[in-house]
Amino acid sequence: MSAAPLAGLRVLDVSSVISGPLTAMLLADMGADVIKVENPSAPDFTRATGNSRGGMTAFYYNLNRGKRSLAVDGRQQKGQDILRALADQSDVLIENMRPGKAARIGLDPDECLERNPSLIYASITGYGSTGPAAGEPVYDYVIQAVSGMVDLQRDAATGKADLTRHFLADKLSSHAASEAILAALFARERDSQRRGQHVEISMHEANLAFLWPDGMMKQTIVGQADVEAIYPGDYYRVYPTTDGEIVVMPFMGPVEGVCRAMGHPEWFDGWPDRSVVPDMYALQDLVAAKVGTMNTREALAAFASHDVPAGPVVALDKVHEHPQAQYRQSVLEHDVEPLGRVRNPRPPWRFGLTPEVVHSQAAVMGEHTAEILNELGYDNSTIAALSEAGVIVEAESGFAD
Repeated sequence: MSAAPLAGLRVLDVSSVISGPLTAMLLADMGADVIKVENPSAPDFTRATGNSRGGMTAFYYNLNRGKRSLAVDGRQQKGQDILRALADQSDVLIENMRPGKAARIGLDPDECLERNPSLIYASITGYGSTGPAAGEPVYDYVIQAVSGMVDLQRDAATGKADLTRHFLADKLSSHAASEAILAALFARERDSQRRGQHVEISMHEANLAFLWPDGMMKQTIVGQADVEAIYPGDYYRVYPTTDGEIVVMPFMGPVEGVCRAMGHPEWFDGWPDRSVVPDMYALQDLVAAKVGTMNTREALAAFASHDVPAGPVVALDKVHEHPQAQYRQSVLEHDVEPLGRVRNPRPPWRFGLTPEVVHSQAAVMGEHTAEILNELGYDNSTIAALSEAGVIVEAESGFAD
């Protein structure tokens, strides 16, 4: 095969911040032509957030590599005409506005599907389009809270709840959205009329589904369970060494291997029933005391000799130096405009037949405005008039991937 999996498909990305843009970038990483739309007077929030160089932020770059940029004011009628024309020619449209707001820029889902029946119209919302919370403003940390994630992060010793220190709820919603879009595209291929559909992704429901398999194992059985078993997360622990930290899960070690790795087989041999661990917290304390006398290399070698899964706690600025990451070139470096030298992970998939798509460039706002309008049939004089009227913004082109 000579083409990337989604080569030839066009995606119209009218979303912002994380959930929608990351969804669209995942599709770009599979070969789709993604057009990112921004209002010139209200650019994507991530363009002004976090570390930056040359006028572009790392936050924006990490969510928008491989896209073309169109700067158009969808509040103006001529801007809406442009957006509708693009929706009519797209395979996928992605938006993450509150329910009903896309219609204000001319992209009502029912109208879009009426004009382009093959369109996959993907809406990412906080709580879905129906229900008492449907219209509420939502951000990642709110979804973490209402889905149970914050309670799950509660420290057993202090009772203090906590958030994860990255936008987990947004990002996993993006992956759920990309999965739903790919499924809808597959369904379209099998439909004799090649009909698309409106796909709704609720961040709340995406996070409930993500948390449930292990995080809600104690809440899955309604009423009294026959057997009350341990929850693995209750035993998550970081073990300091003399020069760093490691992680290991004693009861998944296996337990006998953990004990022997620590030079104390009697910790395990003394138990009358080896299928039952009488006090895992006590074992963790014993392991912690022993690991605390070893350096990181020694501790990892001891566990490896007994086939016990363990790993070092790697600092953020050293993640790209992990031997496995280096061997597989999991984190790449590029020289891009206007950021200069950057690092970014390659897509998490490797296809056996189709070529891999590795994008390095992210567009400055409006970089491809004229190019995209030319493709829609707008001549240069009309484009100049739209620019003069403030409907669109054009920017100087950078260089392509």
